[in-house]
Amino acid sequence: MKKLRLRFPINIQISIFLILVAFIPVAAMMMLKTYESQMLTMMENSNVQQARIISASLELTISDSEETQINRTTSKQLLQNMNGKFDARIRILSKAGELLADSSTLELENTENSQSEQAYSSRLNSLSINNEKTAANDTFIYKLFSIPIRIYRKLKPPAASFTSADFYSGKIIYDGEEVKAAQQGRYGAKTRISGGGQVSVTLYSAMPVFKDNEVIGIVLVSRSTWRILQNLYELRIDLAKVFLWSLVFILIIAVFLTFRISVPLKKLARQTSECADKKGRIDAAVVEKFTGLKRKDEIGDLSRSFKTLIKKLDSKIHYTQAFASDVNHEFKNPLAAIRSSIDILKDSSDEKEKEEFTQAIVDEVNHLEHLLNGVRGISKIEGAELPKENLPIKTFTQNIADSILKNNPDVRFELQINTKTDTILLEPDYYERILSNLIENAAGFAKHIRVIIETISSNKTNQTLVIKVADNGPGISEENASKIFDRFYSNRSQSLKDSKNKIAHTGLGLSIVKAICDEMEGEISVSRDSELGGALFEIKLPFTVSKKSEK
Repeated sequence: MKKLRLRFPINIQISIFLILVAFIPVAAMMMLKTYESQMLTMMENSNVQQARIISASLELTISDSEETQINRTTSKQLLQNMNGKFDARIRILSKAGELLADSSTLELENTENSQSEQAYSSRLNSLSINNEKTAANDTFIYKLFSIPIRIYRKLKPPAASFTSADFYSGKIIYDGEEVKAAQQGRYGAKTRISGGGQVSVTLYSAMPVFKDNEVIGIVLVSRSTWRILQNLYELRIDLAKVFLWSLVFILIIAVFLTFRISVPLKKLARQTSECADKKGRIDAAVVEKFTGLKRKDEIGDLSRSFKTLIKKLDSKIHYTQAFASDVNHEFKNPLAAIRSSIDILKDSSDEKEKEEFTQAIVDEVNHLEHLLNGVRGISKIEGAELPKENLPIKTFTQNIADSILKNNPDVRFELQINTKTDTILLEPDYYERILSNLIENAAGFAKHIRVIIETISSNKTNQTLVIKVADNGPGISEENASKIFDRFYSNRSQSLKDSKNKIAHTGLGLSIVKAICDEMEGEISVSRDSELGGALFEIKLPFTVSKKSEK
């Protein structure tokens, strides 16, 4: 069963990331709940402090008199002496819960308590509604973001709701839970949700007043939270604006990134799939028009990397095709010669003629064998990964030269080693093939060969090995210099008439050297040696200084 692979484009990933970033203001808005809770705690603490001050003042006043209960005159006088220095509504009650004095009615003379309470409630509700409307309800952003809250309140209204902003509005006897707790000599507190035109929260704190360890009155402090709510509304609106602007900028950035990243990547993916036909032939025109080739960013790097890779693949394909064609051509000649010799042998009765054609067949078979070995050598080089070893450069080079010169005793050989290290970390097989092919090639044309090995330092660990092979032969003309590294190319037959040399020589030696240099990311060049007068092959190979040499 084929697995289902979900496609997750880059533009979708970027959009999701940006949206998550945009929700940071929303997270901050959610943290306002903690802020609201802390503010309510501070308000309650303020209520308690004010209640304690009034309670202590009343206890001090009553203790200096013979009265056993708090009276209306004393209570009102105490609140008047405070001269309005309070930020909450303070009411002084008798032990039974009857209102004796109210800070909200001190400025209203000759008005009864119930009317004062109604006036205060009406004024508080009006103030709360007007402030909220001007700051929140009339703004589009508030209406937009408050839709879920309003729906929630309609489906699930507050647990308690009253027709006015104050729970005790219109009551003669105050009988709330916090008052009952104070009547029993304990501190009482209560938070109530009230209506009166808007939903708000009022904090009530009740503190008992003692004389001779008996409760003689109650101080009731209340405070509405509409100011806190107003601040929270303003903060929420500001955060909502930040959120909306974030969404706008995110949309702009997402569109920009889509056209800047996602669209070019899709176009590049389509171009790479279309740059080759079903037979694997590369369309160079498509490759040269890859999207982003001139861009100075990662997409440009990717496009240029694709171009380089495809060109390398195209070059490899052409190399393989040309190599197969060359091998086919080179194998045809000896096979044709073998076939002709066999046909003549069938009809020949001359023993001497038979011997000559038999020897010709043997020579061509040897030639084929050398061709196969050369082709196999090139095939092994390309793509092979050989282990590196610490080569004792002088001894290793001398051994290679000695094994070759055994078959050429009349050749004079010179070896010069100019290296700072005794050992070099290289692939021994590659190094041996390079030297053996170059020395064998020189020995076929010259009687004096000079090999120079030296190193060039670029830093402490990475260096360049330079190999120079010079001879006193006829040298290489400018016309042939561009051909000598081609497979199966040889001009040896033009200067040498020795059949054995012709058979042994395949025209692959210098091709193998060139292939190894390419594999090792090195360089090879040919020129005329100024001292010996013949050919000068110079090779530069990067290598790493072995740890053994560093020690």
